[in-house]
Amino acid sequence: DAAVLAIARERLKDTAARKVIIRGNFRDMTRLLKDYPDTRFDGILMDLGFSSEQLTGTGRGFSFSYDQPLDMRLDDDLKVTARNIVNSFPEEDIADILWKYGEEGRSRQVARAIVRRRQRAPIETTSELAETVAAVFPSRHARIHPATKSFQALRIYVNDELNALENGLKSAASLLNLNGRLLVISYHSLEDRIVKRSYLALCENPVSGEPGFRLVNKKVIRPMDSEVATNRRSRSAKLRVLERV
Repeated sequence: DAAVLAIARERLKDTAARKVIIRGNFRDMTRLLKDYPDTRFDGILMDLGFSSEQLTGTGRGFSFSYDQPLDMRLDDDLKVTARNIVNSFPEEDIADILWKYGEEGRSRQVARAIVRRRQRAPIETTSELAETVAAVFPSRHARIHPATKSFQALRIYVNDELNALENGLKSAASLLNLNGRLLVISYHSLEDRIVKRSYLALCENPVSGEPGFRLVNKKVIRPMDSEVATNRRSRSAKLRVLERV
């Protein structure tokens, strides 16, 4: 995300630490480091969450809490937007996306509602989509907003997040020094399953010709109550740590 990268560059400009800021997807980590041959790391942190700036300031429609155009791309070079999906994809494909990437139990009903709504007029904004999805659910007293899973599913599909994560984990593990650690913070079950499965696979079948790996924490690490009290968005965070041995 070029906009967030610019913010990071501004915040870090006066720090004394040596740093190199590179724009790219972590699935391409090894390729992005081609100008830094033989680079290895003692620690790699992959935080899979979103910053407040991305949710509120980019105008790309990541959250139903703000009325914004339906985009959801983290990279402007990507071709498909959330608007494309809800206004042009077949009903069955929309339902499959909502089920696979959002684990939405009412995926068929939501997809049907979206198609009926777009027949009247295109769905252009987050508010229009959120209202369409919410109308499928009989109760408004659920713990989370009815559109939460649908928005998650569309964002993951648009950015190919799960495939990027799998590839990124492999790249990151291959770049660790001996005793180096890979730390991943995930925020929903789909991500956490991939991290857990990838870590276990690396421990059982390390990269060919490379040292092995071990799990630093067999049980996931969650934020303390004191952290959640000051940062509510951290409540769903899960940290897993892998070490090269």
